[in-house]
Order: sequence, then C-alpha cells, then structure tokens
Amino acid sequence: MSTDQTQLPRKVLWRRIDAEGMDACTYALSGDGYRISGTALYLEGDEPAKFEYRVSCNPDWSTRSARVSGWVGGTERDFRLSRNPAGTWSSDCSDVEGASGLLDVDLGFTPATNTNAIRRLGLAVGEEAETTAVWLDTQDWRFKPLRQVYRRLSRTEFAYRSPSHDYAATLVTDDFGIVRHYPQLWTAVSDPDARSC
Repeated sequence: MSTDQTQLPRKVLWRRIDAEGMDACTYALSGDGYRISGTALYLEGDEPAKFEYRVSCNPDWSTRSARVSGWVGGTERDFRLSRNPAGTWSSDCSDVEGASGLLDVDLGFTPATNTNAIRRLGLAVGEEAETTAVWLDTQDWRFKPLRQVYRRLSRTEFAYRSPSHDYAATLVTDDFGIVRHYPQLWTAVSDPDARSC
C-alpha cells in the first residue's frame, strides 16, 4: 500500500486571518487518483460568500478537473474546469488562454490547492521548483495562468512566491503537505493528524 493510501482520508478546518471566514476540507482517495473537496464560508468585503469546491487529481497529483459552485452576496457562481488528454484546459466550453500543458489548479479563495502542487512536485529539502497553475482569480472570477515558486526549507516548511503578486511567505504544512499556516491569509484550527479510520 502506498504512503498516500495509508495517510488518507485527511480532514482540516482553516480559519481565515485577513477576514472573517472558515474552510472545511477533505483529502481522499478517488478511483485511481485523489479528490480534494470542501466548503469555504467567508466575507468578501462586506458581502458574505459561500463556495463548495471539488478538485479531481491523477495518481501523480496533477489536476484532472475542478468544480466550484456558490455565491458572493447576491451573485451566483458556478464553474467547471477540465483538462483534456492533449493538455488543454477549458472552463464552461471555452479554452483557458495560456493554460495549455499546465498541471495544477489553484483556487484563489482556499488554501486547499497548495497541497496538490506540493505533493506533485515532491521536493527534497533544499530543492526549488517553478510551476504555473491554472488559477481562479477571485477579483474577476476568471481562470488564468499564475506563476508560482516553491522551495522546500524543511520537512514542513516551504518558501512560496507568487512573482506577479509580489507575494512571498513561508507556508507551514503537516507531514502530508496540507497547509497549517498561510501567512496573512489562513491558519488551521484542527488536528493535522485527524483522519477517518
């Protein structure tokens, strides 16, 4: 049995730091791959927001598809994102510009999707990798490419950079790669080792 199989499912509850909000997420086996699913509740400015998300990953943790549905204030949102065998990404029947060949999805309203990139990259301590994710930008609710750099500092610490946002921080994870602390944005409030039998 693989290490992933013996460590899943795993559940985590995050509290948002920069605004009122919570996010409950599960990482689980699904067919020959993995599923990340959860619900985020938070304030977007003065408006309440609620989003349910589901990300389907391949055995190497590259992303196959994602679904996001919910609302911000009085505006309903519903997105379906998928990658075809040629590596082209489409959202609701339209190709995502500049995303062909990308392997990760990053949903901008949750820390859940840093884990799939961390697991896929499999960095040793001291190693660094640049990758580009298909990112859901919550400013305009569009999918777009986002450059990201991960450098593994220790067993549970990753120096993370988003050059286009001039953002850099050290992400603290559990042993599996699930974010425990995302500076300025999220912190976990549940037991990192809590999982179903």
